[in-house]
Amino acid sequence: MTSFVFLRNLRILSVLVRRDYALQYAGSALGLTWMFLQNVSLILIYTIVFYFIGIRPQGENSIEYFSNVLSGLLFWIPLQEYLIRGTGILTDNRQLIKRSPLGPEIFLWIPFVQFLLHWLVTSIPIFLFLAWAGKLGIWSLPLSFLSMFCTGLFLACLQSYLARVNIILRDISPLVRLLTQFLFWGLPILYESKGILGKLNVFNPFFFPLEIFRSALLAGYESKAGILDFLPFLGIFLGIFLLSRTKLNQIVLDHL
Repeated sequence: MTSFVFLRNLRILSVLVRRDYALQYAGSALGLTWMFLQNVSLILIYTIVFYFIGIRPQGENSIEYFSNVLSGLLFWIPLQEYLIRGTGILTDNRQLIKRSPLGPEIFLWIPFVQFLLHWLVTSIPIFLFLAWAGKLGIWSLPLSFLSMFCTGLFLACLQSYLARVNIILRDISPLVRLLTQFLFWGLPILYESKGILGKLNVFNPFFFPLEIFRSALLAGYESKAGILDFLPFLGIFLGIFLLSRTKLNQIVLDHL
């Protein structure tokens, strides 16, 4: 019986994901392809600047440095989309939530599924380059996907709270977009984690997930993050998740 309910919820979730994509790209000639082109264009810009033009730290090997940049972008781009899209998911589906018996919980998983799909699509050109550069290991694909899946679950704890607060406060998306900029520059994506920057990186909750992702993706990469620095963030995010489920749920339902 439990497995039947689980499969039924998966089917409903797949329908909701397709519906959300249809609404996002309604009227667009390219449809969902636009998302792929947008991500590839962003990667192409970084490729021109940091690989072909060669803007990088003095003495840094071009392949080594650019592999780190690409791995950081592959980690960050879907994560940023998840953070922004997930904040408004309940607000955008307000009418459907009010009319259906599903409740808000299943809608929170829509951006999570999209996050994984966007990662898989964005990974195609990056994996091709890393394979050409000899930076991929045998288990790079499954291990890096598993790492991103766990990172998505970690972010889902915060996203559950932000999506509910977004309904109560009407619209916090500008604040979330500003937050993503601080998170981006607090991660060693375009620079190395060393010196004073390395000391500041540990205050970013996604530093440890990024380093684990790079260790899973890049052959021979050694993580610069420690699990002890990450545990406080894990506890805080779990606390936020429990708070959103226990204290905010009824308030959100009243505001819908």
